[in-house]
Amino acid sequence: MQKQPLVSVVIPVYNTEKYLPQCLDSVLCQTLRDIEVLCIDDASPDRCGEILDEYAVRDPRVKVFHLPENHKQGYGRNLGIQHAEGEFLYFLDSDDMIEPAALEELIELAKKEKLDAVFFDSRDLFESEEIKRVYTPAFEERHGDYPDRPVEGKVLFDLFIEQNEWTCYPQRIFWRRDFIIREGIRNPEGSEHEDEYFAFAGILLAKRAMYVPKQYFILRIRPNSVMTSKYMPKNFHGYLVNYYRMSRFVAEREIHTLGADLNITRMYERSCFLYNKLSAEYDLREFCSRRESDKILYECFEQHIKAVDYMNRIDPGVLQQIESCSHLYIYGAGIVADRFARKVVLRKNIHLDGFLVSQANDNVRILYGRPVTVFSETKLPEDALVVAAVGAGLRGEVSELLERSGVRWIYYRDVK
Repeated sequence: MQKQPLVSVVIPVYNTEKYLPQCLDSVLCQTLRDIEVLCIDDASPDRCGEILDEYAVRDPRVKVFHLPENHKQGYGRNLGIQHAEGEFLYFLDSDDMIEPAALEELIELAKKEKLDAVFFDSRDLFESEEIKRVYTPAFEERHGDYPDRPVEGKVLFDLFIEQNEWTCYPQRIFWRRDFIIREGIRNPEGSEHEDEYFAFAGILLAKRAMYVPKQYFILRIRPNSVMTSKYMPKNFHGYLVNYYRMSRFVAEREIHTLGADLNITRMYERSCFLYNKLSAEYDLREFCSRRESDKILYECFEQHIKAVDYMNRIDPGVLQQIESCSHLYIYGAGIVADRFARKVVLRKNIHLDGFLVSQANDNVRILYGRPVTVFSETKLPEDALVVAAVGAGLRGEVSELLERSGVRWIYYRDVK
């Protein structure tokens, strides 16, 4: 009887013949030999199919699936999950690579700590100096504070979010296969940015997860890739669909964490950003209506556009006070405070001292690298300005508290 491989490496392949051999060599030359490599030829128009067949002849660990028509990465990864036999799963793109000892070290940690998922870092490989000059480096190393022991996935996710270090790259995650199968986690098919949902669902359901600060993954940054291509209607559609998928997921699974709420909000705002960016050039209604199942979804989204535009604006008088103050604090650490921090403070590079809350409770400790402290326990500078960025239900309570304290404060008010 054939022995079960320790790791199944799933590689969707499309139009990358220039880079594919380096990708495959980086996997097949791993110090861990007990692996299988599932390559999905997604009807690639170049020589990728031939290259895969050549490798399969030389190395029996390579298994090739030739698709008659293109289905995109989500479908390919799901097909890989369906046929995988390894104890663990790893997804790699066909133009990227991994370090020689990556799989051996990852499986050693995952087995020792009985992990459902291991998260790690990457390093960038720019194809040329010109590419390095033009394109911003991708997210490489995390620098936040993380436990060196297994924690529940929801806990780790909140830490990633509050320290602004969450990424959904499937190439930076190592999964236990029976966990993925048991929980029914799959990549959405038929839309872009499918990895956003897969990683989101996976980490929130993981019972035992860890982050290790090692750069196992090598990300190639090149022209005409998903990362460097200009935004198109398909990107708007992908973020919009993911927003609704994530919202339904947390509701059905009854998952309640600040990190999940903030990530869903950010997905919504990305779709709003692309709506504003692309709607003048493309008929997004017509584009989305081609997808019969998304008609209701798009109509629901359209109802929010005016409200989102309203939220993104801010009173000029309030903005002037914020820009002229020496010490700025945000009262709140929820969705409204997160939106205000990103839309106003971070975007305009305004100095922010920290976030204030009424009670510690389940609030995060750090948000965007700034401390989250209890208002009554925090000594504010005399010239501090506090911006109350809370939901309507808390405004009365917060305004009364700030008035009694004697600090200078204002509401985060939007333009009517």
